[in-house]
Amino acid sequence: MLKKYSPIFISYNTPQNVPTECNSITFINLGTTVAIVENVTIQPSQSFAIDGNACEYMESTLQINFTGAGNNNLVVVKKVF
Repeated sequence: MLKKYSPIFISYNTPQNVPTECNSITFINLGTTVAIVENVTIQPSQSFAIDGNACEYMESTLQINFTGAGNNNLVVVKKVF
C-alpha cells in the first residue's frame, strides 16, 4: 500500500537547532558561506542527505552553524508522512 508524504522546505540563515521529525532530511547550501550540520561541512552548492528506510521516523535535533563571510542560506527539505 502506498503512503502519502509531504515535502517541507525551510530556509535557515542563522545558527540554530533544527528538529528533524521526519523520514528523511536533506540540507542544501545555497549560500556563499560554509554550512555545518553537527560535524558535517557543506560547501556552497553542495548538499547532505540523511535517508530513512520504510516505516522509519527520525526524531532528533541537529545543530546548524555557518562559517566565513558572505550569505548564509541553508535550505532544509524534510520528507514527512
